[in-house]
Amino acid sequence: MNTHKTNYTVGIGASAGGLESLSEFFQHIPAELNMAFVVVTHLHRDHKSILDRLLKTDARLPVHRVEKDIKIEPGNIYVLIENTQLQIKDSELKVKTRDKKILNSSIDIFFESLAEDYADKAIGIILSGGGSDGLEGAKAISKAGGLILVQDPLSAKAEGMPKSIIGHDHPSAVLRPGELAERLVEWCQPAREHGHAT
Repeated sequence: MNTHKTNYTVGIGASAGGLESLSEFFQHIPAELNMAFVVVTHLHRDHKSILDRLLKTDARLPVHRVEKDIKIEPGNIYVLIENTQLQIKDSELKVKTRDKKILNSSIDIFFESLAEDYADKAIGIILSGGGSDGLEGAKAISKAGGLILVQDPLSAKAEGMPKSIIGHDHPSAVLRPGELAERLVEWCQPAREHGHAT
């Protein structure tokens, strides 16, 4: 486990209803925010995802479709593509072909590697989606000292994933996507001119 990271990396998991949640979230993320975002969603294996193009409409940060292994840099958004899974090691995203299992566990797989690589600089966010993918990964991030934020199920089109985290983990915040983004900025970009976090 690498415990010497200087920047936060944020993993975002979403499934059904996730596009609206992601759009709202990134509308509230400023361009100068010095952290990297990795978006992991449930995708069809055989249909090319255009999520990166859709997010570019709302995001102030550059958006990248992750087609090969890539070193991540703060101030960028990296997006999982179809029929793949992502892990992170030594701040590099590793692309693998998605496993053959029926249930999609891409969020757990990425979150668990994020916990291992970033420890207390790892942040996991669960947005709208059905099922419970992300729960085990969220537990790993919490155990490593990182933060977990969850979309308020009342604002989610699919409440399974948010409710799973709320029921079995101890998220640091449960809010609408835009409010989660604002809270993230408050936590990770303290008002230095005042000498303390807002």
